[in-house]
Amino acid sequence: MTTSTPTPTPTRRSGRASVIFYAKIFFGVVALALLVIGVVRERSSIAHGLSQIDVATGVLAVVFTLVALISNMLSWKSVMAALGSPVRLPAAVSIFFVGQLGKYIPGGVWSIASQAELGRAYGIARSPSALAAITSMLIGMVTSAVVGVVGLLLSSSDGLRTYWWLFIFALVGLVLLTPPVLGRLVHLALRLLRRPDDLGRLTWTGTISAFCWSALMWVAYGAQATLLLRAFGAHGAGLFALAMGSYAIAWLVGFLVIIAPAGLGAREGVLLLLLSGVGGVPGAATSLAVLSRAMMTLGDVLLAAIGAGVASRRRLALARSAQAGSQAR
Repeated sequence: MTTSTPTPTPTRRSGRASVIFYAKIFFGVVALALLVIGVVRERSSIAHGLSQIDVATGVLAVVFTLVALISNMLSWKSVMAALGSPVRLPAAVSIFFVGQLGKYIPGGVWSIASQAELGRAYGIARSPSALAAITSMLIGMVTSAVVGVVGLLLSSSDGLRTYWWLFIFALVGLVLLTPPVLGRLVHLALRLLRRPDDLGRLTWTGTISAFCWSALMWVAYGAQATLLLRAFGAHGAGLFALAMGSYAIAWLVGFLVIIAPAGLGAREGVLLLLLSGVGGVPGAATSLAVLSRAMMTLGDVLLAAIGAGVASRRRLALARSAQAGSQAR
């Protein structure tokens, strides 16, 4: 008596995979829509700012923006290594930059979820990806506070002499970045987010590397801001320090206002406050805030497209490999 093999039926796992697949498409469309709406809404201000700079200045400013965004990715990659889950550069480009589109959705957690899900395509479990995203964000927050304080103090000759005591906060920030203390902060963040607390031991090498890349990000943003401010007519010996410090503080405030997609509005408001009337040019801060946002958006889209291209090439390579394997059998 022969028995027939039962026809396989869809499992709960495949159904869940379908839900995740369509959810990724939905949130990707929402992120892109919000991103486009933000650009269209500010198109007149962006056009006015662009009319004041030449092509060479604009291209160089975009290059500095890309350097900053890539440095942020390399900081995240260092965190992955510090957590014992090293990621190759092509995979890091795909996971990080495509996942970063999630920051344009209000809520502040979508980029974490996106990176955790995208990492699965490269054999990375959700937990290490989520841990890396949270740890990287904490490093970014502390680094931005340290760079912001130092930059604002060094922006004028009176700042260092009058507000020298603020360096104490910078030193406290550096202490917070040491693996033993940073590990406790990550444990606290995991408890608040109600995520599994399976953080391994952070390595000093990876943590220091992540901090250095994060600091380089602010240097690049400071260079971008200084270049644009000078194009708008601003001047001053402490312009770079002021621009870098203001940018770092503005990012921190925008990050903490989680209801705003990518800190939209809050970040620009802080930039206007800190750079108001810089170099005797009242409109420089406004032009910088709008134009810098446009450049960051452009950089995010461009790098996400590159990341998506890397992922697509990998999927094609895997499909060809699987097809060749099936033919060989």
